[in-house]
Amino acid sequence: MRLPVVPMVAAVVIATAVVSAPALPAPAPGDTPWSAADPRLAAEARAGSPIVTFLHVPLCSNRMIDCGSEIAGRAGDPSKNIYWGAIFGARRFFERRTSPWIRVEERPWDGRTERVVYRLQTGGKAWGVDREVETLVVLQATHGDAIDSVVDDFWKTATQGGTVTFSDGGRERSARISAVGYAGHNRLMDGKRLPAVGAGGAPIPSFVVACKSEPWFGPSLRQAGSVPLLTTRELMAPEGYVLDAVARSMAANGSARAIRRAAIDAYRSWQRIEERQAAWVFAP
Repeated sequence: MRLPVVPMVAAVVIATAVVSAPALPAPAPGDTPWSAADPRLAAEARAGSPIVTFLHVPLCSNRMIDCGSEIAGRAGDPSKNIYWGAIFGARRFFERRTSPWIRVEERPWDGRTERVVYRLQTGGKAWGVDREVETLVVLQATHGDAIDSVVDDFWKTATQGGTVTFSDGGRERSARISAVGYAGHNRLMDGKRLPAVGAGGAPIPSFVVACKSEPWFGPSLRQAGSVPLLTTRELMAPEGYVLDAVARSMAANGSARAIRRAAIDAYRSWQRIEERQAAWVFAP
């Protein structure tokens, strides 16, 4: 049985059985889709533009927290880092055998970052179109020693927006980032401060999968105009199954409530804990 993470410790777990990810719940009648947080999204979906989520993952560093083991907390080794290449790491989970995500592009580790782009085609009904909608998730791992700059990059994109350029089958593409996420250690709990909000940008929806992210990130994001789709109120493991569940719920244009429900179900299933324990982790 996997136990909830103890304070500031990420547990390395060896899988002994295959655990099926729960099916994502359909949005309840009357729920507002997350795309309503940015009116540009519906128009872009109708025009055939992709829905793009950029997810920042600063690698776990044993110099900052206990990552569970020496190898899991090597801040410059994405292949085995608990937040990236370990069995429940972001990249490894998106590339599991049963994953619905298709890899579009890979930019290998260059000593500071590693980036992978994934695609998921979904029905367009939830987006108000009669064809499939292309959803892209950009996962970017960054050396754990550069975590402060990762927080700054996340904040800048959340409050000002941004674009991403990538290669798709040999074709260079550029797209606006629709939403931005952060998954990893909550550096604000160590005293890191968010930079001032820049001028001239347009905020986009965001989410923060990190320990107690609601009190540390939530109010500042709202004040800056970025709608937080998911935050947490407890110590937790920011692992790949949560990120996958959130990304798939967003691809289906679920409401913030549906996104939280998907995160709760994934956390309950993979952590093998009670419903009430999983529900307490994610802020309503």
